[in-house]
Amino acid sequence: FLSLQSSYFKSLLLGGFKEAKQAEITLNDINSEDFHSLLELIHGESSVRDTNIDGILHLADMYDIPTAIRRCEQFLLKESKWETAEKLELAITYNLENLKNECMSSSEVPEETKSVQVSTTGTKSTKRVGCFACFQK
Repeated sequence: FLSLQSSYFKSLLLGGFKEAKQAEITLNDINSEDFHSLLELIHGESSVRDTNIDGILHLADMYDIPTAIRRCEQFLLKESKWETAEKLELAITYNLENLKNECMSSSEVPEETKSVQVSTTGTKSTKRVGCFACFQK
């Protein structure tokens, strides 16, 4: 099922990699709780919370799982209690266009921030710092 949701896992598990023949694969440098929540999410459970949204989005982006990214964006649009600035930071980092548009139309966003064009070709960390800096004035 994971290989149907993720091009990364499709290549890893169904491609010519040695991992395809292994019974168990170790994923390094990930938060196991976030990964568990990601698995629940792609299996249709509502596991997204304000406390784990950043971790789930990070993994969904890293492993190319568009379904999980869309569900996280919907959570941020409809249920999250995060501040607009925090949501905008995630929207820019993970290219969540609907969320970015919603945040930019918010009255909580300073006018000078709305006119700032953030490069989508920069690194994620650069985009996050650049966006967050807009709210520090």
